[in-house]
Amino acid sequence: MKRALFTGIAFCVAFSAASAVTAAAQDTTPAPAVTDTPAATDTPTPPAKPKTPKVAKPAAAAAWTGGWTGSLAQVGRASPYAIDITLTAKGGETSYPGQNCAGKLARVGASGDYAFFVETITAGKFDPATKTGCLDGSVTLQKNSGGLVMTWMTGYNGKTIVAYGSLQPKPK
Repeated sequence: MKRALFTGIAFCVAFSAASAVTAAAQDTTPAPAVTDTPAATDTPTPPAKPKTPKVAKPAAAAAWTGGWTGSLAQVGRASPYAIDITLTAKGGETSYPGQNCAGKLARVGASGDYAFFVETITAGKFDPATKTGCLDGSVTLQKNSGGLVMTWMTGYNGKTIVAYGSLQPKPK
């Protein structure tokens, strides 16, 4: 009888251990499914804004508008020549009275006290046959306390042509 009781107890212990292992193996809860859609309670994290470099604010267009006059010294040229400029918010017009030339300015940008233009000659355009007239170019203006500092440049026949000078407001 002791033997039957011992065998019965051993069988119960073995059966109980096997059942526990089987139950543990079956009791594993599957991981929740991963979805691309956030749950309704999830708050999406906004994307980080890229840092933009600080750039000097462009001078107000009104600070540039109006009439300006002065003279330009051209590198390699014996004497300076007169220039009159009328500026608008988007561009302007140029006149070179002693050269019988005039042009249109298209404003291409501004930064701080600087404004940049492309000049297209509309009257008295350069004639390569006679070597007279004016060339298209680029203009940089810098606002300063006394008026404007101007640089003009272009290239022709493999050479760089540069002129510079100061402009004052035209008397009204």
